[in-house]
Amino acid sequence: MNDTTFQNIHTSSSIKRRCFLQGAAGLIAVTVLGPPMRANANQSSASQSSGNSTSVQAPVPGVATERIDGRAKVTGQKVFARDFSSTDMGWGGDQWYALYLPALTTEHKFLNVDLSYLPDDAKPKRVVLGNHLKSAVRAAPLARYRDLEVEANAIEQHEKGFVELFKTPLAASAQAFASKGSSSVEFDIIVKPGNVPNYLGQAVALLMFDKRETYRAAKRYMQFNDASFQVYALDDASSQGMGAPWSPQTTYVKYFENSEAFSYATADPTTYQQNVPSYRDKINQYLAQNPDLIRQPFSVDTQAMDPMFMEPESGLAYYDSKSQSLSLVLGTQSPDGDVSSAASMFSGADSPIVVKEVVLHSCYPGGGFGGRDSSPFSQLLALTAAFSDGAPVKLAHDRFEQFRYGLKRPGAAIKGELVAGPDMKLRLVEATMNFNGGGLRNLSPYVANLAALCVGGSYELPMANVFAQSKHTQDITGGSQRGFGGPEAFLAIETALDDIAASKGWDPIALRRANITDTGGRTVVGGPIDQELRLGEILDQAEAHALWADRKKIKADYAARGLTYGTGIALSMQAYGTSGDGMVAAVLIDPDGKLTVQSDAVDMGNGSATTLGVVIGPILGANASAVDMGGYLLFGQTGLTTGGNGSDWNNPRWTAKGVGSSSACLTGLHQVHTVQQTALALMQASILPAAAAIWELQDLSLDDVKWTDGRLVFVNGGTEPITWADLAKVIYSKGLPKGALGHAFIQGSWVEADFAGPDGNMHLQLDGLSFYLPNAKDPTFVGRTNTKPPPAIAQRYSRYVWAPCANVIGLTVDKGNGSVKIENVLSILNAGRLLVPQLVSGQSQGGIAMAIGYALMEDMPNGMAGPADGTWNLNRYHVPRWSDVPLNTAYQPGKRAQELVTLPESAGDRGAGRGIAEAVMCSVAPAISNALHDALGRRYTSLPITPAKILEGLRA
Repeated sequence: MNDTTFQNIHTSSSIKRRCFLQGAAGLIAVTVLGPPMRANANQSSASQSSGNSTSVQAPVPGVATERIDGRAKVTGQKVFARDFSSTDMGWGGDQWYALYLPALTTEHKFLNVDLSYLPDDAKPKRVVLGNHLKSAVRAAPLARYRDLEVEANAIEQHEKGFVELFKTPLAASAQAFASKGSSSVEFDIIVKPGNVPNYLGQAVALLMFDKRETYRAAKRYMQFNDASFQVYALDDASSQGMGAPWSPQTTYVKYFENSEAFSYATADPTTYQQNVPSYRDKINQYLAQNPDLIRQPFSVDTQAMDPMFMEPESGLAYYDSKSQSLSLVLGTQSPDGDVSSAASMFSGADSPIVVKEVVLHSCYPGGGFGGRDSSPFSQLLALTAAFSDGAPVKLAHDRFEQFRYGLKRPGAAIKGELVAGPDMKLRLVEATMNFNGGGLRNLSPYVANLAALCVGGSYELPMANVFAQSKHTQDITGGSQRGFGGPEAFLAIETALDDIAASKGWDPIALRRANITDTGGRTVVGGPIDQELRLGEILDQAEAHALWADRKKIKADYAARGLTYGTGIALSMQAYGTSGDGMVAAVLIDPDGKLTVQSDAVDMGNGSATTLGVVIGPILGANASAVDMGGYLLFGQTGLTTGGNGSDWNNPRWTAKGVGSSSACLTGLHQVHTVQQTALALMQASILPAAAAIWELQDLSLDDVKWTDGRLVFVNGGTEPITWADLAKVIYSKGLPKGALGHAFIQGSWVEADFAGPDGNMHLQLDGLSFYLPNAKDPTFVGRTNTKPPPAIAQRYSRYVWAPCANVIGLTVDKGNGSVKIENVLSILNAGRLLVPQLVSGQSQGGIAMAIGYALMEDMPNGMAGPADGTWNLNRYHVPRWSDVPLNTAYQPGKRAQELVTLPESAGDRGAGRGIAEAVMCSVAPAISNALHDALGRRYTSLPITPAKILEGLRA
């Protein structure tokens, strides 16, 4: 074997380790690092690399014995952004503190701040108003590139003139959207005096304090007393574009009748929108010609919801004028977009500071649920560094401020009808879905888009007529949150199904079973279902379980005790991922044979780092000793591009998408796949050649070896097992790859290709591969050949992988005061392969708790009656407590429990897990509504279903 093989297989020069962004003032370098190790000196040195890094090795390959981040968190090490100070960072200088003042109205012009009421020991060092900022800084474009199909739809709508947002020129807005993936309108980060604020909570001033004591004193004086320090014009004025839709809007019309097949997925994309009206007419004709159809109307409204993660948003910013670098300490779900947004703010020629590099120290977020995905906080933090006279700055929300500023689940209003025939077969779903996008165009149009898909539920529907949009309002910005449009949509269709069943005397499960979709079916988008769903098995298990089978007896037992009891069921088929997903991962070997996994993903507390650390075990014979998360720069090292002239799969350096945010339940399938395929490449290109050299064999294949007790064994015998330490010595001495860097893309199916290795081609489900050689600074690119891309039509499928789940809820209602108590929850979930069973259980429990709050408790009025007034905390925003959630894990008659049943892995899973963090939550609210209908004979679909609403329904 030639030891220099890998020096000869790259097709061109390697990509530098730093990523570069093009700005008006030139290239801006971007670097991502982990938290400073001086703050956690007792941690392993292996964790001193990029991203959220932790180090704990589980002894059994493929099996996790504890959360890889658990010890650091429970022993109080500094892992969250709030934990760090400028001293921890080694930045020197006294730390400054920043405080933003929020807009209090969208109906009057903001004039100025009046700080005369502040005593001298509470006055800021500097006050920054909107007119102090140049336009490039004040309204910098945001990077928000999450979903290929939705973005393409937005560009298409702009080009054809379907959406005219705030009278923005269509061609210009489409060009901006195509190049930046941002909204066609970017509001000022700080309102200019003389302008009307665009939304409540928009910053009207930035106050900078050079002493902590001064900052805290000012905050004490100003908190809950905002109006005393802001000046507005008395005359009424109107804010820009209120009520206008955020781009894009979603239209899904499906007509599979009379040998015709029309849908978003199957129609010609260039004529689809033009043909929609004629097929809507055909749907109306069908309804008119079939008077025996059962037409069940539905009306659902849901509230805005706070993600209520443990750690309010916090961070540090520091500008080093000598190196012209901007450093941020931040916990985020979207490091790629946040860094790009920070860089774009200072990329103009009139920027207050010259930024040649942005360095992100990526911390564990302390909870996310979507609330840290493209959060405005990152830009607010970055801006502070330009006005601190070179000192580090801390911006830290308390819980009141997090309620006031933080991203929310957008409220929604859904109206429509579900149509069935006398034969129990569903014919049509029609729905108009309006989401409250709030002040900024965050991810709410994407939420509306997925809700439009989910409103078809888990069922085969030959016809659909669905329109969904998100609108700009004065309210707190609506973004993504667990379920991402699914909970709202499933609430609509699952309650309508039960209403049909009740009106016809049909069994609720029988009605669902008669209509469930499966492999070979099609969604309301018209995209095919190629994945095994097993919805019938889920319904069978629910029907046979005592909580459902004995529901009449249970109801009678409670009635004998004077309690009103009801049982409800709901089914969901939540999608995970987006319409096209790119992921990147690296697997590295150190000289001692220890393994490190690196990923662009962010562990939000869902256990991604733990999972990715053990899934390489069966392939490489050992789990990772360290896992680095949030590695946004990994894609910059792959040698791949998403643009340029070669924007097609014939270009071995092109891919459709680099990386995305960690908001789409990507761990179970997407990220695991990428890590495992990268580990497989390393196994073939490095470990097998090293073993062949040790055993003095000509070559080896994967079938020739196996791992036993952490040692590599030749299956034909006659050789000594090889330890990892010995393998590492040979790998480094022979110049074999010490690591592999892989990129994968999925859109209906994985991209597959051949890559050159030392002993021939390797066929992998990757579209990009590079190797780290022992003495090379940068990874060596390996060009792909024989590329098999996804079918072109797959980009119109919207989604293509699913995590089905049914929830059965048993509850009691006090008719006297309207209070509801959840007695039992049964969740039956198709999670595919359980990679870390404990994490699946934990995600289920978290989803149940969040869903109970969503359905029954958590409420957030719009406008200044809600958290926008700055006085909201957990004394007013009610989340489930210990007593509100059943805690036992197995159902027993007469006791409270939440039981999770996971379907056993099947051949159809192909060894893959599924993204299940959202799956369990999605059908809880409709199951609760159906249980209340069973208990009280009243339908409740306005969330939250509070005691007051219960009593109002009983009086009606």
